[in-house]
Amino acid sequence: MILFPNFDEVFYEADDIHKMVFFPLLTVDLETLNKNEGKVHFVSVFGNGNPELTSHNTALFDYDNIRFEWDGKRYHFKGDLSTIKNINDIPKWYDEAVQEYTQFKNEYCLLKSWQDAKNSNFAIQCQRREKIDFNYYHYIRILINYWTTKEMYLKTGYFIQGSVYLDGIYGDLDKFNPKEYERKSTIGKLSDKSATNRSNELIGKVCGYNYITSGEDEIKLYIDRKNNQVFEKFYWS
Repeated sequence: MILFPNFDEVFYEADDIHKMVFFPLLTVDLETLNKNEGKVHFVSVFGNGNPELTSHNTALFDYDNIRFEWDGKRYHFKGDLSTIKNINDIPKWYDEAVQEYTQFKNEYCLLKSWQDAKNSNFAIQCQRREKIDFNYYHYIRILINYWTTKEMYLKTGYFIQGSVYLDGIYGDLDKFNPKEYERKSTIGKLSDKSATNRSNELIGKVCGYNYITSGEDEIKLYIDRKNNQVFEKFYWS
């Protein structure tokens, strides 16, 4: 398994908007599961979970599921994302998040007390955005949290939710034990069944919010080998 694969390792022929709403979480080598050759990827999708979302093609994207074309290693999305709320604002919000994270990454990835976190640039910007528009605030907070979780996992090897760094911790910083915050036991649960020809072959499930704040409670990943597709089902409590 590979946590936080690069976007280009997961998608081919992707549009710019795809990297702004599709967040790769985990790559699985099917051979390790005795499911023939190939790779599949768990992906969190921004904008799902809204029962009012009505896609132009619900066979490819709806509020609780998404379907990707699959070449055996990477995905291609042919569906319509135009019904995601604020989809036209997301590119400018994304650019703002990139600029902010680039400038303040060292601060955002630094372990800090919750008192210091309350006065951090991240907290100040979150407060500013929330006063303007909740969706604006919500999107950028999710994005920066995802980048922070990924950055610190790649840097330290500990799978710790980014909110630990962004929102701070209680207690003595000198006594911080990353193993107490690590979520390795909840990386995901994978199938122990061999490969099948079913149109809904279950690969496994992950808890989205361990990787990205406000993520899905559960993402189930399936393969449809006959149609060369992979699809995900999303669940919330």
